[in-house]
Amino acid sequence: MQFVLLCFLFFPLFGGWEYYHKGHLESLTPLSSLTRDVSTLFFQNSSGQKLGVKNTIIYKPKDNICKKKLLKSYPPFSTLPNGDIIYKAKNPKDAFKISRDIYESGCAIFAHPDFLVFSKKRFFDPLFPQQWNFYNYGQHYSKPDIDLNVYEAWQYATGKGVKVALIDNGFDFSHPDLKGAFSNQIDLVDNDNNASYDNAYEVHGTACAGLIGARKNGVGIQGAAYDAKLIGIKLIGSYPDGSDRALFVSSIVLSFIYANEKGADVINCSWGTYNVADAVRNAIDYVARNGRGGRGTPIVFASGNDGRSQWYWANDESALSSSIAVGAVDNQGELAWYSNYGPALDFVAPSGGGTLKIATDDIVGSLGYADGRFGHPDYCYATDMTGFNGTSAAAPQISGVIALMLERNPDLTRDQIYDILAKTAKKIGDIPYIDGRNDFFGYGLVNAEAAVKEAIRLKVESVVKGHSYEIAGYFSRIGNGKFDWVYVSGSTVAKLAGMDRDGHLLWNPVLNHRYDSINIGSDHILFGKANGFDPLSLENRNLRIDGCFIRYGLGSYDWIYVTPNNQAYKLEKLGYNGNFLWVPLKVRAHREGATIYFER
Repeated sequence: MQFVLLCFLFFPLFGGWEYYHKGHLESLTPLSSLTRDVSTLFFQNSSGQKLGVKNTIIYKPKDNICKKKLLKSYPPFSTLPNGDIIYKAKNPKDAFKISRDIYESGCAIFAHPDFLVFSKKRFFDPLFPQQWNFYNYGQHYSKPDIDLNVYEAWQYATGKGVKVALIDNGFDFSHPDLKGAFSNQIDLVDNDNNASYDNAYEVHGTACAGLIGARKNGVGIQGAAYDAKLIGIKLIGSYPDGSDRALFVSSIVLSFIYANEKGADVINCSWGTYNVADAVRNAIDYVARNGRGGRGTPIVFASGNDGRSQWYWANDESALSSSIAVGAVDNQGELAWYSNYGPALDFVAPSGGGTLKIATDDIVGSLGYADGRFGHPDYCYATDMTGFNGTSAAAPQISGVIALMLERNPDLTRDQIYDILAKTAKKIGDIPYIDGRNDFFGYGLVNAEAAVKEAIRLKVESVVKGHSYEIAGYFSRIGNGKFDWVYVSGSTVAKLAGMDRDGHLLWNPVLNHRYDSINIGSDHILFGKANGFDPLSLENRNLRIDGCFIRYGLGSYDWIYVTPNNQAYKLEKLGYNGNFLWVPLKVRAHREGATIYFER
């Protein structure tokens, strides 16, 4: 969190569609208007946002002397409860000129047209409604909430700074959704540095890559960790007639060595052999235990699509204790008919088998899963019979969720990641969970939002436990709105005004007046007499302290809010609904005077 106090400087007037914003003249570009209301003009600002202007102005006098002076020349059409004055000009052009005159008089904290503004919309790539596996609200007769809560988790993380290796059968690097997604690549089939697919049968890797790292770029879909970097490792190949090329065990070993050497934080394997060799087991065990600088690398495997219990897949790579085995559930929350199950199954993720499949990227052109019959050959739609499917689609989604967790807490060990996923998973289905798991759903359906929040909690608590911090400021609520908070720190009094585009909190300072005293007690703030205009009417008021903030780091959100009953919350930025996001902490906190102590 960062406190941004609005200060105002004076600049000469050059005319035109200009107004003062944070003390600087801002120019607007007129837009042609199709509205029938000719009294409204529309403009575009330097950031591309659309604004409307009629003939009204909003301004705030600096003090009572200024207020008397301004009201003589610019009498109010109306006055807002906080003291802001609405003045009516003749037309939009006069609204610009007069607002500049008011500001340049030196008597106004701000003065600008009473803009018509448009609320921002949530931006998602156009095929996101197809991605029921990330956000299931019941589309296409699905059972709501049978999803990974990835949509909610994106409020906290997008995978930035995390590397995910995909060991698969080649990738379409030209796909619009995957351009710029890969940081490294290798082909262990032809032994070169080009991991592209060679024919129409090598399409699997592109679909898996899309589920993890398809960019949020205004086209197609979004991967679970759309800001993560991908490492493409082509291990599996096909001949032009569709027959499989055999694998050397040494090539499988090399794939894990390459992923580890290139710094993979997660490794996705939507394949298996049902006949894991000792050399492969040794390589997987080593990377799982020692990768990521000794913290261990999560290695995610698809459990397989034979619909068999573990007697059938007990010797598969996915059944290793060092692997994370992922099964599949359909859009009704039932175990997919093809999904392998048994004691080695760890988690499930959404896939086909019900009335929907999984939307993801396909190789460009009409030769992949999406053969062009449905009019979108570069993408698999969930509603298509040719959509992506199987536990192969389930595994990369979990790899993407782990990438979200590691963005917010890169210090997590492989075992901690596993424990968080197990502890936060949704318990679905009618089969009882014994000690948190069963053989059909493992520990349950992974919950990305809960897992990321738990990763954040552990990170923050590892920093603050056993330390004390001076209180930076106290908060009191003065209304029911989400920004109706007053912040007091020493002699500074400010009202929360919102948040800017960079995620910094904005504060309206209570300027040009002082209180002859501000007394902070154990549970209250007592304001004395105000010297000058008091827009918040705090004079002689006794406000209850609703909490205090401490700062534990230098980041914009390295702030912890502590309530009067010593419950601590990590501050996050605004969520989709415009409210602040909070991560509850379990560490015990207590206040002594102006200091907060966190127990070890």
